[in-house]
Amino acid sequence: MRTAEFLEWAESRWPRELAETWDNPGLISGNLDQEHKNVLVTVDITHEVVDEAIAKNCSLVVAHHPLLMGGLDTVREDLYKGRLLTHAIRNEIALFSAHTNADVVKNGVSDSLARAIGIQDAIALDGSHVGHGRVGKVKPTTLNDFLGKLKASLPETNRGISFIGDLNQNIESVAVVAGSGMSFVDQVKADVFITSDVKHHPALDFKQQSLIRPQSLIEISHYAAESVWLEVLADELAGIGLEVILSSVNTDPWDGNLK
Repeated sequence: MRTAEFLEWAESRWPRELAETWDNPGLISGNLDQEHKNVLVTVDITHEVVDEAIAKNCSLVVAHHPLLMGGLDTVREDLYKGRLLTHAIRNEIALFSAHTNADVVKNGVSDSLARAIGIQDAIALDGSHVGHGRVGKVKPTTLNDFLGKLKASLPETNRGISFIGDLNQNIESVAVVAGSGMSFVDQVKADVFITSDVKHHPALDFKQQSLIRPQSLIEISHYAAESVWLEVLADELAGIGLEVILSSVNTDPWDGNLK
């Protein structure tokens, strides 16, 4: 499959118009006429991921996170993005990402996370079927037991799982936003909200509000939340005739967690 043909399919699957205005999904680098057979899928594009693509004869890397956000002023090789891009180009590795446009679609990132943790009949936070986040029902449980099942459903990371809430709270409805989702917190109508990258002040506000209306918050690794999509992505790419390899590189950035 040529790069141009892949881009045509990708646009039909993750329309760019569904991406947030600040986002930058799509082809990062690559020759439109290059033929591809093997593709590597990953959450993030790092130098280790490009090396893996080279070692495994993958000429295309499909990632969730765009490499070039906020513009690029230089491709100097003493800076990591310049070094990474020139390394990929020299080795004829095309780089592509589907980001917020892949978050919102059916069988996208949010759907994949919801399914992985057992949410039934999930819909977007705004009640649609194409939109940010997912919310639905789970088998009645406690927050304590739900946390255990959640941990078993996600890849292990050094950051682990944090929560705000009463471990004895009854849980029947769950909302998720894969990635950084606290901007959606006011839309959440569920017993527990799961997202990543929670800052101090929003977390404190949530905790204080939960004293008035009981609700729990769970923070999971950004990488862990979005990596569950890779198997779904792999199946879809295999369906269009590509040989797919899931990256073995865990791109969660944290090396440890001292308590």
